[in-house]
Amino acid sequence: MKAVGDFLHRRQDVVRRLQWSMALVYFALLLGPVLAPASGLGRVAEAVFWGVWWPAVILSVMVFGQFWCGVLCPDGTVTECASRHGHGAKPTEALRWGWWPLLAFAMVTLFSDALDAHRSAWGTLAAVGTMSALALATGLWFGKGRRVWCRYLCPAGAVFSLLARASALHFKVDRAAWDAAPRPAPKPVDCPLLLDVRRLTSNEKCNMCGRCSGHRGAVELSWRPPGSEIITLRDDEARPWDAVGICFVLVGLCFAGFHWTGEPAAILGVALALGCAVAASLVLAAGRAGWKRLAYALIPLAGFGLFLGAVEHSLALLERLDLLPWLRWPFVGLGVVWSGRLGWSLVADIRARIVFAILSVGLAALYLLV
Repeated sequence: MKAVGDFLHRRQDVVRRLQWSMALVYFALLLGPVLAPASGLGRVAEAVFWGVWWPAVILSVMVFGQFWCGVLCPDGTVTECASRHGHGAKPTEALRWGWWPLLAFAMVTLFSDALDAHRSAWGTLAAVGTMSALALATGLWFGKGRRVWCRYLCPAGAVFSLLARASALHFKVDRAAWDAAPRPAPKPVDCPLLLDVRRLTSNEKCNMCGRCSGHRGAVELSWRPPGSEIITLRDDEARPWDAVGICFVLVGLCFAGFHWTGEPAAILGVALALGCAVAASLVLAAGRAGWKRLAYALIPLAGFGLFLGAVEHSLALLERLDLLPWLRWPFVGLGVVWSGRLGWSLVADIRARIVFAILSVGLAALYLLV
């Protein structure tokens, strides 16, 4: 994989052409159905956005990390370009508040599912286009050629940051090689997300753009055991907004939104009830001090549930062909085994392991039977 990372580093010209090509296709599919409603482009856009793009990105982030964000995402391309020519303000402390992406994703998800926005060109424009407009505005005001939107505000980034922790690919940083590199040191890494690459240990915010690959002979794209980052997570590294996001958004709201589309009261009620049940089970298993850390073990199972929900919600064709049950069993099975393994590694107490196993099996049953 080192060669892939080094290619991304060397051929940023190719990456930029690919990014702008994706941006052109994206805006054509976003605006075309609204500007030319009789063209038939609406059905194509719906299939691409909700039938192909959203499920495929969810699955790719879980397995490979956030390559979509760093190499293909139109919003990232737009916000970085705008930032090169914008005001150049520094991100404020309020902008860095960790709850923003989670709240934004919850609002977008609730809006989309409650109003069934996926089924209309104007709904898609409101749900997706608003995010692109905000990304552009953020780039015009904040940063100097950086992706402040992606780092602190992107709603999809709230979920991708969680899923990427389980991925099997990451840019591994060798601190000893970094510090021992010959001087004078090369120019700093052009990290669009302003990450401290030297101290990078987590995949959560890395956009996998490859610009740091090979830096000081210490950064390399490499494989790792899936979920290893979650297993090595310390209690003081587990953040409350991540734990709340996993319980109430990644599990509760996403599940409720997919199955009670068009019913706002039902979506909110089910999301809160399911989120509370999951959080209470985690507290019962690991106590108030450890429940936030244990919540990360649910990422694989909840991620596959999100993927299956996206497929079910987006592709009516699958229901007509009766393919969905065949998709559910292998993905949910893999998710419950993966999450079970992570939970087993994060807690040693047998009672905690039993409670977490019951929680995992219960969630799996929901994804399979509802």
